[in-house]
Amino acid sequence: MINILVVDDSRVIRKLILNILNDENFHCIEAENGIDALEKLVIKNVDLIITDLNMPQMSGLELVKTIRSSEVYNKIPVIILTTEKNRQEQENCLDAGVNIYLIKPLSPEELETNINNLLKKY
Repeated sequence: MINILVVDDSRVIRKLILNILNDENFHCIEAENGIDALEKLVIKNVDLIITDLNMPQMSGLELVKTIRSSEVYNKIPVIILTTEKNRQEQENCLDAGVNIYLIKPLSPEELETNINNLLKKY
């Protein structure tokens, strides 16, 4: 089973994503910010991370930079799922090692397609 870490400070958004992914038989782990996500990485085997960009305590971009600097976690694919449409922000995320940058709202099918395509590469 594929383990996906879903990181978002909004409980509602996390639950929406979890409902979509659980229907596809992915196992989801929740984290409410980047710090919480790093703590979960230590205790859980994670195959993919979906993270929001703007969160308190540690942003999605900071989380990606931390993951990419780790020898243990640097190969985990990361999807940013955000409302941020700023082109420079998107480039910053991609330069930091984000695999896919998606803008909310998006359909469940679009999310599933991106996840499946990304997992095929890893």
